[in-house]
Amino acid sequence: MIVNHGINFFDERFLMFVLDQMAYDYEKDGKNIIRMTLGKSELPLHPDIVQTIIDAMKDFKKSALVFPGGLPELKEKLSGYYQQKHHLDINPGNIIISAGTSMIFRNLFYLFLKKGDEVLLPLPYYSLYHFSALLAQAKIRYYKIDLHTLRLDRESFKEKFTDRTRLVVINSPGNPLGNILTKEELYFIDSIVDGRAPVINDEVYDNVCFDGQSPSVMGLKDARSMFITTNSFSKAYRMYSRRVGWCIVPGELITPMTVIQHHTLLTTDPICQFGALKALDYQDEVEYLRTLYKSRRDYTLAGFQPVKDVRVIPSEASFYITLDCKKFMEKKKIPTSLALATKIMGKKHVATVPGSDFGLPHTLRLSFSCHQYNEGINHLVDFFNS
Repeated sequence: MIVNHGINFFDERFLMFVLDQMAYDYEKDGKNIIRMTLGKSELPLHPDIVQTIIDAMKDFKKSALVFPGGLPELKEKLSGYYQQKHHLDINPGNIIISAGTSMIFRNLFYLFLKKGDEVLLPLPYYSLYHFSALLAQAKIRYYKIDLHTLRLDRESFKEKFTDRTRLVVINSPGNPLGNILTKEELYFIDSIVDGRAPVINDEVYDNVCFDGQSPSVMGLKDARSMFITTNSFSKAYRMYSRRVGWCIVPGELITPMTVIQHHTLLTTDPICQFGALKALDYQDEVEYLRTLYKSRRDYTLAGFQPVKDVRVIPSEASFYITLDCKKFMEKKKIPTSLALATKIMGKKHVATVPGSDFGLPHTLRLSFSCHQYNEGINHLVDFFNS
């Protein structure tokens, strides 16, 4: 018998993977599918990074290293990265390395939440936050990001944060919208929370900003709340499948987070961690990706300008842009974003992500990380215009 805490696992499917599997099935039948699904860059790793991974694999001393909290040299280098980029002094000991950030979120939710506690998430949200809350049996409340201005809805945050809130999640730059919280908004959040709950900021897209750098919560002066930062090598560093992520935690969380990984992870693959060490030397690669995806953002905005019943929500950062399809869906009597994505797949062979994954049932999310991206936009424009 599965004790599932009342979770309907079919309803909680990550539809991104459902559409990606659908694309795979179409491809097995010989059809060319343009995939705008996963936030996994189409660009290969720099050959020097690949060679570093190969060399570590061949070196038994390196490949057999076990550090539950992460390689000390990677923590040191990340500390130097924050000093160089954000002018922040981060103690390497406050950095916990893990196999991506998904496990970090699950562990943090288990540390801070018990059954019935309230967790405050952004709407829209990345599905990991929602599912981690379900696993912890927490009560989920949402504050809003305005879909027209991309600004924090301050009234909804103030209303939804209560004395029962035990954890707050912010995501800047955001997934799926690509919104960026300003420093003023971060200070507003701190003023409302006022030290009564920890705040996790997922800033995995902080180096894929198109129109100006996103501020880091680590740079807030005299913050009254406990801030935890999560980030990863999966996105701008293009190490999606290598699974190396990290979090920056206050001193009191170092031991709990490390001990959890003692028992549930043992170690993040050291071979991949040596690749991550090398990747930090190639910031020009990060800049190339950022510039490329900014051009795809701009192509989308221009391409959809003449489309009457679909509104593009302009992305400020991240791997994604969101289409507001509500008018189109109502006019065509399409009941769900999954039905819309399935129809597009069948007619145009373009794989998109249903917005229901993020709490936006009348939208589609498109990932810039597709080498046929502009062609895919042309197909989508044709679909909606026809």
